[in-house]
Amino acid sequence: MPIDKLLELLRSDMAPLDAWSRVLALCEASQPGELWRQLPPVDVEGDAERARAWLAESLRGVRGPVGLYLGLDTLNMQDGGGTNLELGWNVACDTASDDIDWVFERLERGPTTLIRGLADLRTEYSQARWRSAFGMADYILFLAYSGLVLAQALRRLERDDPMLAAWGFHDGDLFALCRGAPGTFQMICR
Repeated sequence: MPIDKLLELLRSDMAPLDAWSRVLALCEASQPGELWRQLPPVDVEGDAERARAWLAESLRGVRGPVGLYLGLDTLNMQDGGGTNLELGWNVACDTASDDIDWVFERLERGPTTLIRGLADLRTEYSQARWRSAFGMADYILFLAYSGLVLAQALRRLERDDPMLAAWGFHDGDLFALCRGAPGTFQMICR
């Protein structure tokens, strides 16, 4: 799987729909076929705004600097009626460092939510014709689309304190996504 290339692409901080097109091209280059062109269109802006509102409400009383954990869950979407994103935070995080070991220490837990586009994508790539590409789709598409959505949501999140966001699979790989402070935002994707 082209994980390093995906992280590099997300780190480039290009327009979300351009980045999504490049993600699909990366998938097709890694596993050629027409399937990647059959995915439903995505609504990065809509999903990002819903994620921003959820984050703003969920973090209302949390003061930082703060490390935000955004855990992806591919198994509990229940045909779009469940959740696929969990939230945790740690105020003992060094937001100036790319180190995300704080994720494993005393996280405060918040509510879960659903990124609708992830559920829609999974509905498509769960079909039988995707059998040979399912593993890559479930990892790369889920990580890439959530990274694009969450980066846009966090970029727009109005907070007065520094933050460092880590994202990835709640039972697997985690990466530093981005850091922000009043007036600044940086993609990390490592």
